[in-house]
Amino acid sequence: MPLRRYQDINWNLLWQQAHAERSWHSKGATDWNERAASFARRTGQSVYADTFLALLKPEPAWSVLDVGSGPGTLALPLAAQVRAVTCIDFSTKMLHILADRARQSRLANITTFPLSWDDDWRGHGIVPHDLVIASRSLAVADLAAALRRLNEFAVHKVAVTDRVGSGPHDPDAFAAVGRPLDPGPDYIYTVNLLYQMGCPATIDFIRLEETARYRSLDEALSRYQWMFQDLDEHESTRLREYLRSIAASHGDGSISLHPRHVPTWAYISWHPDCSRR
Repeated sequence: MPLRRYQDINWNLLWQQAHAERSWHSKGATDWNERAASFARRTGQSVYADTFLALLKPEPAWSVLDVGSGPGTLALPLAAQVRAVTCIDFSTKMLHILADRARQSRLANITTFPLSWDDDWRGHGIVPHDLVIASRSLAVADLAAALRRLNEFAVHKVAVTDRVGSGPHDPDAFAAVGRPLDPGPDYIYTVNLLYQMGCPATIDFIRLEETARYRSLDEALSRYQWMFQDLDEHESTRLREYLRSIAASHGDGSISLHPRHVPTWAYISWHPDCSRR
């Protein structure tokens, strides 16, 4: 049987199939509202944000559209470097935290909109920006449509991050609980789809911290439970035992986890004119 040509591969369809077969489900606005405070606390200072911004290299005169901004992990430091930042997120709690932090930092150049990927951005006043970013927010139903939308609202540059392999999911935690892990499609689908769209991309990698510190084992357990859907009591006990096995205790009652799997994200950037030629 002859091999198919690369041009005949429907990367968006392959992505959708792999997306449907994954063993985890995207969280909704209500879920993220509940997690907003702890997520904001954990991502306030991180290797991820520092590395993303170092790779981004924004121009001071640029405007930035941050799609899936969360509590301002990138928007807040960006606002100190660029002319203006517009933030989109479907979690109103995340945006409230972002707005509070902006006021505390006396940043007056951030505007927020409680919108999702499916909303009419132009109808709500969103206009094209010099730079568009989508940080860890590509869990969409149609990847090709999402990438085209990013291009539509970008003038000079688009930058996204996508999972590498299992991404933020810990394979050893799934094994400990006794559940299979199919993380779904990762960055290689995105890169190939962009190539087919005429958008050759630059790729770098962001490797997160090898250890993560939590105020208590219960806080760590809550963070890890987020990876799963409806853990029963027996599975929660097994997950707690796994966390104890990789934890180191500190005098103040906090713990550090030392998992074998260190999450890595692919930083993918390109010029939006590619799909308009």
